[in-house]
Amino acid sequence: MKERKTNGWTGQKQIAVAACMILILATCLTGLMIAKNIDKKNQELELAKNEALKEAQIEKPLVEEVDSVITPKVNKQEKVTVEPKVLADELNNDMDVDQPIETEDDEKSEENVQPVGGCAINMEKVQPQISFSGELAWPVEGSVLMNYSMDHSIYFATLDQYKYNPAMIISANIGDEVSSAAAGTIVKVFDDAQTGTTVVMDIGDGYELTYGQLQELRFKEGASVLAGDVIGTVAKASKYYSLEGNNLYFAMTKDNEPTNPLDYLN
Repeated sequence: MKERKTNGWTGQKQIAVAACMILILATCLTGLMIAKNIDKKNQELELAKNEALKEAQIEKPLVEEVDSVITPKVNKQEKVTVEPKVLADELNNDMDVDQPIETEDDEKSEENVQPVGGCAINMEKVQPQISFSGELAWPVEGSVLMNYSMDHSIYFATLDQYKYNPAMIISANIGDEVSSAAAGTIVKVFDDAQTGTTVVMDIGDGYELTYGQLQELRFKEGASVLAGDVIGTVAKASKYYSLEGNNLYFAMTKDNEPTNPLDYLN
């Protein structure tokens, strides 16, 4: 009987120990779960904090760049323009006090600019329109040594041969002034074995004049010349006109074809 009581007490004691063990195990598991959740939340908070710091670092240089544009540095060495004060007794009675004062540079710039149809055009870059009037003035005073002749050949004494003559050979003295027979633009200046220093002038509408046997030129290529302007003087005749004597070589073309200047000389 006594042995049965001992066995019963032992069994109850084992059950109690087992229950305690289960309770302790459950408590430990619960603690582990709670710690795991707390650690997870801490990680999430740390991750969110890191993301916020990264965004702040990215946005910071953009703000500085905008600030540098909005508030540029001022160069202290820049010159400050101070408008001159004008005394009242120096003003003209007809001048408005509110009008700006013009400088010499402004006056020079205004001379070269003319308003056309509401637009300002720089007159230095605009070439005048050339149009041939149909009349020529004699370029030099003298008699005609050899006439223009393209329909039949004529005799050249120096060359001792007959050939066509695309120009008028006008007698002249060395140093005689040669005037422009018409208004035009000098398009070419060159030296030629037969005609010496030679000037070609565009007088408009396809017409060109050629002056040969020249020296002491007064204009360069591209210059605009008025009728009557002295373009140079007569030089010593080239060796091809040694027997004919000193002269002015005067030729005219229409669309690069020779034409008789005498038909247009008044």
